[in-house]
Amino acid sequence: MERMPLDRAKWPFIALLACAAVMATAYAVEIFLHFAPCQMCWWQRYAYMAAGAIALVSIGINWRGARPGLMSATCLLLGVVFLVGAFIAGWHALVEWKILPALEGCVASGTLDPESDLWGKLGKPIAVASCADAPFRVPNVEWGLSMAGANAFVSLALAVGSLMAASRPMRTDTANEPVRVSSEAHEHV
Repeated sequence: MERMPLDRAKWPFIALLACAAVMATAYAVEIFLHFAPCQMCWWQRYAYMAAGAIALVSIGINWRGARPGLMSATCLLLGVVFLVGAFIAGWHALVEWKILPALEGCVASGTLDPESDLWGKLGKPIAVASCADAPFRVPNVEWGLSMAGANAFVSLALAVGSLMAASRPMRTDTANEPVRVSSEAHEHV
């Protein structure tokens, strides 16, 4: 079975699904594990909200018959937004690892115990964390991957996918699309 091609017409739909999945995960962690987002976490969400809106508009204009150049431009724009998201998430991860200083206004509004048991936190509301505190890491070690670190990798992968899709031509030889006959071939019939 042939792989589904990644092109500038299909990528906005994939990007929209990825944005929805990441946002659903963030809200699930917030609601069910009671991890309130810090200021830098919100900035990362804003990047996904912007990318989701761009993907929706791109899907709409593709449905209305947009030219390939316009579809490439929307994929490039998605790539830039995902790169901004990767930058913010990477910056946040470096703050959590104490490599960069925390922002002045990003302080905890209560106590956060990142060493406590993750499952023990269920059902217990906690305060908003400081940008410098990672609620949990995988694996559970000081230099483990935090949610911000994981988001940096996801955003970077989505940026690469967007930039690759922008450069790929749209396929017209799939079985579910009508075959277009050139005018010369039509004259010889």
